[in-house]
Amino acid sequence: MTPAQVAPALVAPPVPAEVTDRFRECAKDVDQGSGDLRDGLRWLGARGLLGSGLDARIALIEAIAGECMSSAFSLWAQGMVIEYLVRGGVDDALVDSLRQGETVGVTAMAPALRDVAGIEPVPVIGTRLPGGGVRLDGPIRWASNLFPDAVVVSPVRFEDGGRAIVHFRLSAAGVQVRTSPKLLALDGTASSSVSLEGVHVPPGHVLTTDLTGFVQAVRPAFLLTQTAFCAGLAARAAAGAEQHCTGLNAELRPDIDDVCARVVAVRGRLHAWASAPDEPGPADLLRLRLEASAAATDATRLEATTRGGAGYVASSDVSRRLREAAFLPIQSPTEGQLRWELSRYA
Repeated sequence: MTPAQVAPALVAPPVPAEVTDRFRECAKDVDQGSGDLRDGLRWLGARGLLGSGLDARIALIEAIAGECMSSAFSLWAQGMVIEYLVRGGVDDALVDSLRQGETVGVTAMAPALRDVAGIEPVPVIGTRLPGGGVRLDGPIRWASNLFPDAVVVSPVRFEDGGRAIVHFRLSAAGVQVRTSPKLLALDGTASSSVSLEGVHVPPGHVLTTDLTGFVQAVRPAFLLTQTAFCAGLAARAAAGAEQHCTGLNAELRPDIDDVCARVVAVRGRLHAWASAPDEPGPADLLRLRLEASAAATDATRLEATTRGGAGYVASSDVSRRLREAAFLPIQSPTEGQLRWELSRYA
């Protein structure tokens, strides 16, 4: 197979070459901590690319992931927060600021998906206040884009069994962001845990009290856009492995052909469903996300194998992609969660 054959079976919305060029140039600085992901969001916002429809957003995330996974991951979170707020009836200056990249969005919705799946309840406890507001107490165990004054969307559980989804600022009183730990990759994504103690959410910042209905509505976009950053990384690494399948590496031809075929299959379904997100069932979406993550893991390993010592250099793009792929099995929903949920559909 040639690198071109790693392209999707269906034509995805085009992504301007200036986008991939820009994020390729910034990838090393972002990975080494000297670049700021917010610059990339503002750059995209200035070009009107943060308010795109789902199919265009998926193509954009996928293209950027092939060059800088950290930037693609940050973009995934930004896009989901915009979607949550619009679906929750917030269509004002806050959404405009997010679309321009001036405000950063934090999606803390993984616990909502686990709650709806019956795995564990939402850990943030809500107390209803007179007038319709909510007090928040409890942990957000992991989130990214935790930059100062970012807007967070999070599920809340009430002691009477009710649920809600709310938004608030990281700068709000009672919000404490823990110092980010050193990560194997994606260090620039400002990822850590958050403690909430007496955080006041006004009535207008409650997006819904129907957690299950909201999760079911956003889950296709949530999983498809996650699949996009997996597929983008997989395609880039698979093409790299293909390009270096020469000499002794020709012995790896069957493995490389296999991973390239898997990438083609994943991208074909991804872009078909990007324009028809209601078409796949829940199990289809979970399976696609799982297969995309596995393809990325295998493709980056093969790319590193074919590059030999050059790919083993810590500062190389090949090494970075290998580290980025190591994140995918633990990204929520984790590989374990995906397999567990799929087993319930068997």
